[in-house]
Amino acid sequence: MIDNIALASIYRLTAVNFWESAKQLDATMEKHENGSPAKLTAIPFYFLISHAVELFLKSALLKRGFTENDLKKYDYRHNLNLLLEALQKKGVSVTPETVNMINALHLQHKNHELRYTVLLDDGKTTYWPPTSLVHPMLEELLLLTRLSTQGR
Repeated sequence: MIDNIALASIYRLTAVNFWESAKQLDATMEKHENGSPAKLTAIPFYFLISHAVELFLKSALLKRGFTENDLKKYDYRHNLNLLLEALQKKGVSVTPETVNMINALHLQHKNHELRYTVLLDDGKTTYWPPTSLVHPMLEELLLLTRLSTQGR
């Protein structure tokens, strides 16, 4: 079994790789005036950023005492809201903007909608925020994967 800090580093690096790939997609994505995607070709972008969110949250938790077995518990698997809540219970402060975006991404990520059923969506449940809002959220989560001098 790999130790928590090593696993946290692997999750962090994988999340950064997903985010970097998402940046490449963002650079060529057709968007509406408000910055939201204009075509279904945006699906991979939102899949990548949702998974990056999950991995950043898990990395931050591993650095604060969670174990690999804790993260494998059914309740935490792909559950962005519970991962965020667990991190906040560890005393980690998260901006309201990031909390709101994670809450909005949660269901489609947990239910694997971006992988399987997004094309069946009636346009009312899929959350595709303007990409300009996504990157600051991921930047904040990346910073939370570091430990502060107080251990939070």
